[in-house]
Amino acid sequence: MDFSSRIAQLIHEDHSETIALIELLEGMVAKARRNTPDVSDPQVSKTLQKTAAMIAHETRGHFNFEETMLFPILEEAGDVAIGAHLREEHASILPLGEQVETLASAALIDGFTDASWAEFRNLTGEMTERMLAHIQKEEMALLPLLEDLLDPQIDMELSQAFASA
Repeated sequence: MDFSSRIAQLIHEDHSETIALIELLEGMVAKARRNTPDVSDPQVSKTLQKTAAMIAHETRGHFNFEETMLFPILEEAGDVAIGAHLREEHASILPLGEQVETLASAALIDGFTDASWAEFRNLTGEMTERMLAHIQKEEMALLPLLEDLLDPQIDMELSQAFASA
């Protein structure tokens, strides 16, 4: 999907990268199942590294950008509901993401125990399910609103701010 608004396109591309990583993460979990994966396996290690980095970016940078830069614009235009709903979803995804990030980072250093792998698997499943639903809502509601709402100057300013976030 292509958007004419630069900020909508950048957020869409960020979502696409997140979805690709979620698929990679889900593949790792599905392959290992209940067996603790070997973190010395380059594919497992790479997936854990990317997961920790994505969560840090997505749940802190991306969410914060939306909450501080985009949602206020929507609210000024009279659309308070979507920002409030997406903020609630951010609040439910963030703690899950932080837990997954912590477990992934610890596993890169010490490996998984049976207990930490089970916790990682469960939290990852919940986080990815919520994240995919959240991305879908943003793709179907938020980004089209931005397309209709933003003038070229604001679009450029937001794009520059997002790139540096």
